[in-house]
Amino acid sequence: MNSGNLKQRQRPQAGEPSTGSGSESEPAPYASASRKLPSNRLAWWWIVIRIAFTLLGLSVCLSYLITETAFWGHQSKLTNWRNYIPRRQQTFTQAELAKYDGSNPELPLLLAVKGDVYDVSAGWGFYGPGSTYHIFVGRDASRAFGTNCLSREDHLTHDIRGLTPGELAGIDGWHSLFDNHQRYFKVGTVVLDPVDPQSPIPPPCDDAKAKPN
Repeated sequence: MNSGNLKQRQRPQAGEPSTGSGSESEPAPYASASRKLPSNRLAWWWIVIRIAFTLLGLSVCLSYLITETAFWGHQSKLTNWRNYIPRRQQTFTQAELAKYDGSNPELPLLLAVKGDVYDVSAGWGFYGPGSTYHIFVGRDASRAFGTNCLSREDHLTHDIRGLTPGELAGIDGWHSLFDNHQRYFKVGTVVLDPVDPQSPIPPPCDDAKAKPN
């Protein structure tokens, strides 16, 4: 066979795709677009996040101007920034809890309701030494929160035997108030001494007073 009859393979000219054997490569424009897609998604998410935080900031500012609160008057443990500070929840004995009654200015003011211990140092005017409600700190005085009896030592106890449904509901209400307060926060629990079922139940109180806010 003459060499002249052999057709020489022409080399592709510049700008023309190769027709040689082997896997064909992806067109350059499509490959470039696919590589840019993830970064474009991240850019859009970043824009959305910035808009969301901007709107949240504007809402908080307007709320403070109108209601003097950050979340339009809504109050719960979720809106109390103190609850987001990492703290190790402690377990107190009644003797240990008694040390946090304000007699040592280096220690916070703690009180307990239904066995849960709360830091009420922000309410020093209510609970500090010399204040009307100082009797609540350093102990679990759940009974007094239900009966409003602040003048009788036998009501400053966690013994809630004999209380009416309304008085028990009152304790639950105050527990909820401390649990959702915007200045107080939970720091642990107290191990309460068992109540002797044979001991006398504290008698009703005749000079009940208003409880603190």
